[in-house]
Parts: sequence; structure tokens; C-alpha cells
Amino acid sequence: MNKKENIKKNIIDISKIVIFLSVCGVLLWCITPIFLPKNNTKESGIKYENARGFYGERHNSIDILALGNSDLYSAMNPLELWNSHGYTSYVCAEPSQNIFSAYYLLKDIFTCQKPKLVILEVDQLFTHNEADDIDDAFNNILKSKFPLFEYHSRWKNLKTEDFTDKVSYTSKVESKGYIYHNKIKPNKIGFKYMKNNKNSTITMTTKMYVKKTIELAKNHGADVLLVWYPSATTGTIDRHEAVQKLADQYNVPFVDFNVNQYDTGFNWLTDTRDGGNHLNYNGAKKMTRYLGKYFIENYHFTDHRQDNAYNQWNLDYQSFMKKNKLL
Repeated sequence: MNKKENIKKNIIDISKIVIFLSVCGVLLWCITPIFLPKNNTKESGIKYENARGFYGERHNSIDILALGNSDLYSAMNPLELWNSHGYTSYVCAEPSQNIFSAYYLLKDIFTCQKPKLVILEVDQLFTHNEADDIDDAFNNILKSKFPLFEYHSRWKNLKTEDFTDKVSYTSKVESKGYIYHNKIKPNKIGFKYMKNNKNSTITMTTKMYVKKTIELAKNHGADVLLVWYPSATTGTIDRHEAVQKLADQYNVPFVDFNVNQYDTGFNWLTDTRDGGNHLNYNGAKKMTRYLGKYFIENYHFTDHRQDNAYNQWNLDYQSFMKKNKLL
């Protein structure tokens, strides 16, 4: 085979590969809607339904959206904010959420809600290494473009309605994403953990997605607030300073309850449920009450308590309090 024929053969082989990959891409694009859950219930196969109850809220009715990991859903109680100030908020928090999944979740949020403020809980910014972050970022891009990668296991439970285009995200989450715990297991060393020596590096990939998340929020008209709730397992002075540099760089405020308790009365002996990793209801109440005051001083949110369109919030608050025997 001469050189000219060899080049021709290579071109044909490459063309076959390109055509094959293109066909695979089209098939993925066509099949994906079948596997995408048609509602936001756990039974439908949607991941972390508690974080996605915003779909079931009235469109553009949520003023404050918060993104983060389990520290967030243990520390921010939207129904407390509602009862005290009439602000509508939702906690879109997932176990071990990272900034990459938070970014794509925020994109979903903006399809049905128009928050005035996006809170980013920053405990999720401290990851293992750059290689893992690049891998996580790539996986989230794939799942965003082709949800089939996220929901492929649903093939055993497909129903007739899965072959239609109709999506009905109507399931509500009464607690608005907050997860209630009343157990007390104290952290007896208090804030001494802040002097610990832990890796305080925020990787370049994470920084890039922090920037993308802040820009996404601002492009949709939302302010951004960085928050770190008390965390004896992850907080340190060096990490606080690393996040503060990011906050200063992007000109967004940063509230860190690890370095300043803001007269909340927070107490490690009574306000944690697992020795310092997560807060209990008592701790969450103190954190949320402070944020309510902070919002009054720094933002202009509407008190919806007398608006009949928001009556369901009053009912949800009463139901939540009775269910957990808090009344």
C-alpha cells in the first residue's frame, strides 16, 4: 500500500469514528428524556428530593435560595425565617454537595424561581485535590448535558408516562429543605478546632466554579452571600482567610459563624447533634434568627405573611411545628 492509499484509508477510518460518535450522541440526546424523572418525588428516582422541593413551589415565589451540603440543611430553617419575617426561602442542600453540582442545581433553580439572594454555604469548597475536582466538574457537565448518566438506573421502573415529554414537578417539601434534628451531643472543646492545621487550599477548578456560580446568580439579578455555619470538623482560621480572599475578590459579603458568633448565644454544649459536625434544631434556630436580622439590615425583602397568595407557608409552618412537637 503506497503512502497516498494509506492516508486515504486513515481518513476513511477517522470518518467512521466521527460518524459513530455522532450517532451515539444523537441516540443519547433522544433517549435522555425517557429516563429523566417526570416529577420531583423520591419514588420517581430524582436524587435528593428534599433539595429539589423548590420545583413544587409557586413559580417565582422564593426570594432566598441557599446552596450547600449537610451543614446547610442542618443549620438554616426557612420556616423560622417565614414565621419571624415573612421571607420566603428554600434550602437546596445535599449530602457532600460540591460547588460543581451546586452550580448546575442553581441553573435548574433559575428555570422556575427568581430569587433576590443566593446563599452559598462554603464548607463545600475544601476538596481533596485538583484531579478529583476536574473529574467532578466533568461528571457534572455530562450529567447536565445528558441526564441519562444520572438516571440510567431507572430503566427497571419506567412507566408509560416516561415516554411522554410532560414533566410535572409538583411535589412540595413542607420543611423547605431544612432537616430537623433535636438530639444533643456536645462538642466539649469549643472553638479550639479553629487553630487546627488542615489543608486550606481551594483548587483552581473550585475557584473557577465559584466565579461561575456568582456570575450566574448576578446575571439573573440575584445578590450573593457566602456563609459558613459552625463546623468543628472542617473549620480553621486558614480556611476562613482563604474564603475571605474569594469574597473580597468578587465583592460579596461573607458571614462565618466559626470566627464570630454575632451575639447569637451559640453554645457547642447544647447546639450540635453529633459532637460538632452538624447543628441541631436549637443551633439552627439561633443561626436563622441572626440571618433574619442580617437580611433586615442589608436587603429589602418583602414580608409576605399578610399576602393570601402565601397562605400555604402559614399552613406549612404550623404543620412542621406540630409534627415535631414544637408548639
